Amino acid sequence: MTKSAMLLLMLVLFEGHCRTTQAQHSDPFIELTEFIKFPKIFEYDDFDDCRRNYQGAYAYCVVHARIVPDDSSGLWRNISIFTRDELHYDHALLERGVCIQDCENSLRFRGELPQPRDLSPYALYAQQARSCINTRLKEDYNLHIGSHVNIYHCYTPETDNPPVDFPEVLFYIVVTILFTFVVGSTAYDVRQRNVQGCPGTYYNEDPKTRRERLLVAFSFPRNVSRLKDTGFSKIRLDLQFLEALRFIQMCRVVFLHITLGHIKVPQANTDFMENLQEDPIIIFFIAEFQNYIQTFLSISGMLLTINFLEHIRKNPDFDGSIFWDKLKARLCRIVPAYAFVILLECSILHRYLDGPIGQHFIGEAEQNCRRWWWTNLLFFNNYVRTDQPCLVQSWYLAVDMQLFIYGLVVMMLIWRWPWTKKYILTVAFVCAALIPTLTTYAKDIEPAMTNRMKNANRFNREHDYQYDIYFPFQQNIGTYSFGMLAGFLYHRYRDSPQTLLKSKWFSVTFCVALVYYFLSMSSVYWVLENRNHMHPILKAIYSTLFKHAWAVLTTVLQLGLALASSKFLWKRCFSHPFFGVAGKLCYGFYLIHFTIIELVYAGVKAPVYSDERGVSNLLAQILWWTLIFGTLLTLLVELPSNALLKELLDRRKSNKVHEIRQTQGPNEQIVEHGN
Repeated sequence: MTKSAMLLLMLVLFEGHCRTTQAQHSDPFIELTEFIKFPKIFEYDDFDDCRRNYQGAYAYCVVHARIVPDDSSGLWRNISIFTRDELHYDHALLERGVCIQDCENSLRFRGELPQPRDLSPYALYAQQARSCINTRLKEDYNLHIGSHVNIYHCYTPETDNPPVDFPEVLFYIVVTILFTFVVGSTAYDVRQRNVQGCPGTYYNEDPKTRRERLLVAFSFPRNVSRLKDTGFSKIRLDLQFLEALRFIQMCRVVFLHITLGHIKVPQANTDFMENLQEDPIIIFFIAEFQNYIQTFLSISGMLLTINFLEHIRKNPDFDGSIFWDKLKARLCRIVPAYAFVILLECSILHRYLDGPIGQHFIGEAEQNCRRWWWTNLLFFNNYVRTDQPCLVQSWYLAVDMQLFIYGLVVMMLIWRWPWTKKYILTVAFVCAALIPTLTTYAKDIEPAMTNRMKNANRFNREHDYQYDIYFPFQQNIGTYSFGMLAGFLYHRYRDSPQTLLKSKWFSVTFCVALVYYFLSMSSVYWVLENRNHMHPILKAIYSTLFKHAWAVLTTVLQLGLALASSKFLWKRCFSHPFFGVAGKLCYGFYLIHFTIIELVYAGVKAPVYSDERGVSNLLAQILWWTLIFGTLLTLLVELPSNALLKELLDRRKSNKVHEIRQTQGPNEQIVEHGN
């Protein structure tokens, strides 16, 4: 059987299996019949009307209240049964946007306005909101809420125009300095080009003196040229296809984060999202999300190893300073743009907090960044306050930095004591097998990533798979080590690639990896549906096997494409110059896309009616702004600050060293593009 036929058969079996399992579910129309009788989870008074009608005295509060259980009520019994499903919202927990002045007027008209007592404004708002919610709930559903009402956030004239504080002033100063640097550097560079007679390759060649290189670091046309420069060395050409893999997976990451952001928005038709979560394709899609990150980690491990082995080949004598040189180079590249986006989150985003949903996005992000920004810049935010993240996606940057240091240490040990290589890699792969298995078994974690709608309500932040399996450094050693192994093999066979590609063991490895991946993907739906009936140790073993399925396959594919001829069709497609530019922009896209999501969804002022068309419109808007601002972040912050810091921190500070670096080409810097 050919590989294509095998793949087609697996897909057919997977589709048939999903349909069979889905048919075993309870009739969804019965659930919908009961569902339409439920109180809506999200209801909001008109925010703009409240602010316009009461102007300088308005107060608009988003409150959370829980329905009191009432076993004598058939409606309550149906609510409690329906809520037990982890894929459903908690329908006993209500979220209301209340215009306090409208609520007061309503209570006054009914003669139910509470007697004024010595209460704080928030306590008074909570008391009044409870009375208004209870009145409607009793009239419409014959249910009532408990005595405790939690105010999530209140919008008042004071929140509309907050005072300018230090982070905001600092942001304005940084932006002013950047603008001055870009304009001044660009003007100087253009003038120098004109003096030299406008040569066509002027922006492609670095100036010879250190002073001139510093002066043109922020030149806009020069940084555009840096963005387009892909290099022409053999290693660079062999590995150019990796930029395409990074860009493709980056687009998938942005798409998934947009859908997760949409889930966090209060929904007018919660049944749409709940029914969507029961679709086998959606369950598969969410479970497979971890594979995007596995691709990045495998690429990083492979590039680090190749780069280090190239250094050893040219400098066989052991020198411990390379550890700090490479760590410094990496920090110079990733920290400036990272710090700029964190400062953006801390400083001016609250100026766009205009509406009752803004606090769910911008407000939370700003508060978290003001409290925990230092954990991000120290790269251990994947362990500290993971439920209160500053930049949700930044956990990956912490993991990648930790694995980069781990990889450097491993390569230093192998350089110093070559005989330790097989033992170090063996220990790494044993840890990759045991750590996720033991963690899943000890904490009884789900075998794959799922999306619980109860987590979408901002009341429940627990999600063990993310915090215990997805985020920690030790859980990702396996994928990174697979990439490192591919780097060793590439370096060994790059001068005779057919020796490896035509070998029997490589063909067998590829087939096994392919079958392993599709078996794990085709079985994940059944495993998740029956996880409560599986033995814990079997569930733990499956979790580890599933976690590493794509890591094994993508590493084999990367190695094969790296050694393949440049005439190979897929390698030619993935090595297109477009991907060379797009791959370098990925870091900017990754940093800025969640900020764009926050800004777009923060403009929503009422529960949204979700359907495919509405979500697609928001998706297109966010993708467009991500491309624009991600590109600007790369050209105006990342590339120029990287060039500037390299010159400032270069201990050797000699023009001769710069010339040597220029003749080395991008081989020595290739790992820097592997984030």
